[in-house]
Amino acid sequence: MLQLVALAMHSAVVTVTAPVFALLFLILLVDEAGWLSPEKLFKKAGKAQPAMGAMLSAVPGCAGSLTLTRLYTAGAVSGATLLAGHLATMGDASFVLWTGRPLATLGLLGIVLVIGIGAGLLSQRFNLSQTPPVPKTEGPEASTETLPWLAAVWVLLALAVGLDTVVGLPALAGLVLGVALAGVSLWSLRAMSQQRAKQAGVRAILTTVRDAAEITLWVMAADVVFTVAAHGGGAGIIQLLHGNLMLDVAIGALVGLIPGCGPQIVVATLFVTGNLPFAAVLANTLSQHGDAIFPLLSSARRTAWRLSVTGGAVGAAAGLLWAVAFR
Repeated sequence: MLQLVALAMHSAVVTVTAPVFALLFLILLVDEAGWLSPEKLFKKAGKAQPAMGAMLSAVPGCAGSLTLTRLYTAGAVSGATLLAGHLATMGDASFVLWTGRPLATLGLLGIVLVIGIGAGLLSQRFNLSQTPPVPKTEGPEASTETLPWLAAVWVLLALAVGLDTVVGLPALAGLVLGVALAGVSLWSLRAMSQQRAKQAGVRAILTTVRDAAEITLWVMAADVVFTVAAHGGGAGIIQLLHGNLMLDVAIGALVGLIPGCGPQIVVATLFVTGNLPFAAVLANTLSQHGDAIFPLLSSARRTAWRLSVTGGAVGAAAGLLWAVAFR
């Protein structure tokens, strides 16, 4: 069992952390450096804003949807655009999906884009949502002298865990490395969420480590739980999921209502490992809003609740329709 737990933790790092880190850094560097001006692009888009919002939010991770949310709270885009983007985003769960089931994820992306754009255009056409005058807020800038060292330790531990799968250390040593990475990930999340670097490059690196640490923690936890369950007393629960399609869809849609990316990563992991059907992950993807829901909960709570209810209803309906059509 010790070896199984170590392998599960290491598998999460090798299959998810590495591609997540590389892609997140590129996306965040472009965003933080200001090489593109989203405000100008959306202003030029005119009535095509919902389509642009959906495509921006469809970028793997939460960077696109968070950018769209910042634009909304600053009054730069409409509520219809926000709706399209939040329906189309897969959040950080997209990294698990792309690395585990790329072809299925490509189909999922196409479906949520069509639904997101369609819902946004309908909302715009019938003027169902407006942009409230909410002031834009920025996180505090602070000194980050110690954070680069913390980020370096996290990267080195992640590399060590990944190389262990090649070198083949004893199970106990692998488990110690995995636990150490989890501990430093928790430390990184707490430290890096409280400070904001002044330099764009440093901000991109620190934010990448923070987000990758969060994703790694959730994926490691999910892999360990389901590995232990599959070889222990939880096999009956997994079998229940396999046998009740409507329950799977309901679980996917309900979990999507939980703020944040962690629960959605668990659903994605279940799908990638073959323990949830496509209909369930479709319901979850449309229902969830990733980390982009948090700024709305703090500054535009009514909009956040409206999006959650809408996303949950659309997700449940789409999942059930898929389940009935392709049972």
